[in-house]
Amino acid sequence: MNTDKTRDIAAMLLRAAKRKRLVSYQELHALFGRDEPLQSRYRALADAARSLSDCASLDYGCLMSLDNGLPGDDFFNRFRHDRPHEYEKVMGFGSAGRSTTKKRLIADAERLRVFEHASQTEANGNAANTSARTPRRNARNAPRRSRVDRKCETPLNDKA
Repeated sequence: MNTDKTRDIAAMLLRAAKRKRLVSYQELHALFGRDEPLQSRYRALADAARSLSDCASLDYGCLMSLDNGLPGDDFFNRFRHDRPHEYEKVMGFGSAGRSTTKKRLIADAERLRVFEHASQTEANGNAANTSARTPRRNARNAPRRSRVDRKCETPLNDKA
């Protein structure tokens, strides 16, 4: 597999996460030639997601979006394999995984985590680039965290 494609996909996912947006599968496929097999495209996507974070704790592949707004089966298969307890908590034990409502719960929670991770990564990167004269934030002038930010810190809820 071409590592340049994996890097391109990783950059595309990270850029989308920082902008809090999704990536269509059409955008993914546009990076490849017509003759590139689907298997190698999805392998590159999985490798790119793993290069950004350990998929067992955070999967950037959740940012991929089909026409219905959900990521494809590639994401849900990784999620089921890497985090079986979280998957079963939402989908139910022995579930065939067909409920789009429950899939949306998984995808939305994971996307919030990815957006939070990307913003923290960006903030840490920007902190290294600031001058020594830049004042540090303290509790008084720190921005208040939104409800969405607090949601990112909690595991998936039990609602299904």
